[in-house]
Amino acid sequence: MKRPALLLPCLLAAAVLAACGKHHAPAGAALTAAAPAHSEAGAPTAPERRDAKPMDAYELIDLSPSSYAEPVYQGLIRQVRAAFWSAAPKDMDKLAYDYIDAYRQENDSFKRTDIVKSHAAELEQSYSTARQRQDYAVRTSSLMQVYPYDAATGSFKIAFPTDGESSSIGVFKNTGNPHPYGAWNFRFVGIPAMTAGTSYAYHPKNEDEARAIEATLASQRSAGGGDWVPVLAQYEGHTLGTIWGPGKDDTVILGIDAITAVDRKTGKPLFTLGGKELGPIEVKCSTTRKALNLAAPAAAGAGWSMAASSESPC
Repeated sequence: MKRPALLLPCLLAAAVLAACGKHHAPAGAALTAAAPAHSEAGAPTAPERRDAKPMDAYELIDLSPSSYAEPVYQGLIRQVRAAFWSAAPKDMDKLAYDYIDAYRQENDSFKRTDIVKSHAAELEQSYSTARQRQDYAVRTSSLMQVYPYDAATGSFKIAFPTDGESSSIGVFKNTGNPHPYGAWNFRFVGIPAMTAGTSYAYHPKNEDEARAIEATLASQRSAGGGDWVPVLAQYEGHTLGTIWGPGKDDTVILGIDAITAVDRKTGKPLFTLGGKELGPIEVKCSTTRKALNLAAPAAAGAGWSMAASSESPC
């Protein structure tokens, strides 16, 4: 895998995760806003879309900058690592690899076992702490398109990023170069697909809010006045499961509750769409489906499903 320069977030292509190893999903399910599709046998084929929580319920992980000072990057490592372990089953050797630098650098299997034993209480505490939070807001460098305010509809038309579930963003497990220890990555499940016949829009609560949003957009719009404005996409959601990949490139799957448009210049949120406004979640990758133990989509005819047959591994 091609590595970015030191202290850059890693954007991974679909091929990186196509041959994933172990797949894990936590037990239990939350109450939701949008119900998923089901297979013919009644088993869910996608996670349910939850209602969005208040913004302060989500821990913000800002992966939008192109580079970071090392102390900031170390903080991101701690955050993304905790997000991964919030949804992963307990594995002491894996925990030791992720939390203890001496374990990663040790090649003697007996000495590695000794390290696990001597740090058992510390690892148990780290795992317990990570499991206490599953709600995260991940700010990315992916761009949404927001169009001018439409007085006829009282809304701002929106186009979501198209990379969606097939790409990942995260951090390396150490800050050294050339990053030999792997990475933790987010995979986002539930970004609405921008297909023909579908459209999304944000309806401001009142004229004051509409004016404030339009003023921000207008200051960044071209002289013609009719162009859309790019804004950062921030995904609020909850961890659903994990994928333990090859080369220690591990992935946490985030089910999206809401999507927030963030002003690129100020870093301030402009508005949020969530829950039923986004529609039901659709799973696009077969590796996601396997990791979350989801059934294949129901076949339209007898015994064969177009959706399942065309699904990308990602």
